[in-house]
Amino acid sequence: MQDGGGPCAVLAPVQAVILRNMLLSGKFSTAASAEDIMTLVKPNAETQWTWVHWSSQNGEVGTVESALTPSLFFEGLRSISASSLDELHGLIMSLAPELQSPFGVLCFLYSILFTHGLSALRKGMADETDTLIDPVHGHASQCLINLLICGQTTPYLFDGERTVSGITLTGIKRQPPTGFLTLFEALHYCESGWYLKNPSYPVWILGSETHFTVLASPELQLVSKEEMPSSGTATIRQAEMEFAKLSADQDTKSGFITSTQLGKLLEALNIPFTEESIADIQRKLDPEELGVILEEPFLRHFFPMEMSNRASAVSNFQVIHYNGLVKSNADGQVRYEFGEAHLLDPTEELIETDPVDQNPIHRCLRTKWPTIRIRWRGNRVPSLN
Repeated sequence: MQDGGGPCAVLAPVQAVILRNMLLSGKFSTAASAEDIMTLVKPNAETQWTWVHWSSQNGEVGTVESALTPSLFFEGLRSISASSLDELHGLIMSLAPELQSPFGVLCFLYSILFTHGLSALRKGMADETDTLIDPVHGHASQCLINLLICGQTTPYLFDGERTVSGITLTGIKRQPPTGFLTLFEALHYCESGWYLKNPSYPVWILGSETHFTVLASPELQLVSKEEMPSSGTATIRQAEMEFAKLSADQDTKSGFITSTQLGKLLEALNIPFTEESIADIQRKLDPEELGVILEEPFLRHFFPMEMSNRASAVSNFQVIHYNGLVKSNADGQVRYEFGEAHLLDPTEELIETDPVDQNPIHRCLRTKWPTIRIRWRGNRVPSLN
């Protein structure tokens, strides 16, 4: 639980792993979740884990004294290295009470930073001015959130790399175990890429203007492992990425390319063509000869089976939301909030008479599921703040 503002950027990823383990295996603990995150941020097999803890003047290790001043806390910090998962597990279990102490979040955060490596942290950031903590307001930056859910310190949300004014920017490199959806996308300030919207498990961090919470579902069909190409055959995911690279405005995902770019796109996807065949494809995808090709018709033409599978995906599922901030919960009782979600199909959407709920959590979730409707148990709509 969180009594006040500040540590949600560290607590929410831990709670996301707790929810993931609880839904998949029925077993969960804070210590096990901390271990999972420590494994995620470890940059390579050769690097050792580093666990930072506090030790009193008499050598007592573990719980940090509640009345400890910041200066005495920093003076008492010590580190222990672990070269194997078994060693790391033993360390975390022996020092688990420290995670519940007043400085527990800081000790855990320092453990993450030293395990990942300070030089690797800086290298992963886009600019020398990037920070993990905002120096003015004190909240976490996107660099820190991405580190905790993806193992990268990039400040960007898009997939792969983008070139802007001749400068290559690195986004999210691979499908993470926990996703990230943000209200800022609903406000048109940014957009999470496919990787963050489609993690390998149905668990997402939800970001608002001031807070981070967690949404999860026991419905595993909501996510899928990223397809790996075989024998030079492109996947629909690769097609989406290459299409986005050629799209007129990468930041707003315009969803179209010019007809003259079709050959370049087919080459990038290793799809063979001749002058005659590409002219025929252009006529099919641009029958009105407007000079543009839309993404969805392109995908339906070259990946009909995959598009059909998407159309028949699950449309009803349970969602679970967790907001650890005490004051944001009804009666000050931190609890999991359960809801029943339904994704409207195009026909339902046409005849839907109920107004679209503009509550922040629903606006945030529509960045992934544009037609989602949720009935929350007890009519308690969770707060994102």
